[in-house]
Amino acid sequence: MTKSFGKMMATASICAMLLSGCATTGNLLNTADYTEEKVATPQTYFTKVRAAADDGDFRVSGRLRLKGQPGLDIPNLVEVALLDTDGTLIDSQKVPYYPRIMGGSKHSREARFVARFSETPPPGTVIRVSNVN
Repeated sequence: MTKSFGKMMATASICAMLLSGCATTGNLLNTADYTEEKVATPQTYFTKVRAAADDGDFRVSGRLRLKGQPGLDIPNLVEVALLDTDGTLIDSQKVPYYPRIMGGSKHSREARFVARFSETPPPGTVIRVSNVN
């Protein structure tokens, strides 16, 4: 009974998403329009970085992971910079990552971040993510 109820709820939520016409695009980093540049530090690196356009807004999200043992000197913010083909800065944001405390067990060695921009950058933009103070 529980399995069939779970399947029914999953089917209903998929149908609702399809019928609502969600305006979010897929990962734009998989296209030729945008490229990513990940700047690693000795303590951290980035995974699952993606970019999406949603109703005129542009969103870059991803995960920040610890390398090796937990350190005390982990930078506080993630900087997401949008650069044109010449390397000129278009826009930049410094955003916090969550959860703030990283370390210890296997599952707490990763944090999420999201940066929202008011305009979608032009094709050819380089999206650079770095861990900064």
